[in-house]
Amino acid sequence: MDRENKTYSMSIRVSEEELNKLKQAARLEAYASYSEFVRRTALIEAAKVINSTESGEHEKN
Repeated sequence: MDRENKTYSMSIRVSEEELNKLKQAARLEAYASYSEFVRRTALIEAAKVINSTESGEHEKN
């Protein structure tokens, strides 16, 4: 059976200063957009949390 990938949309609230930092970081890292930078960075961090939790290393802040 061929499975179609679904995409979902989400939003975050940030201050103007935070948004400018995200835009600057995206430019410095040569991302197509700051939203792509946020998405990829969040996925990297999510993987770290999942991996550390599965190995018993993660502590809640």
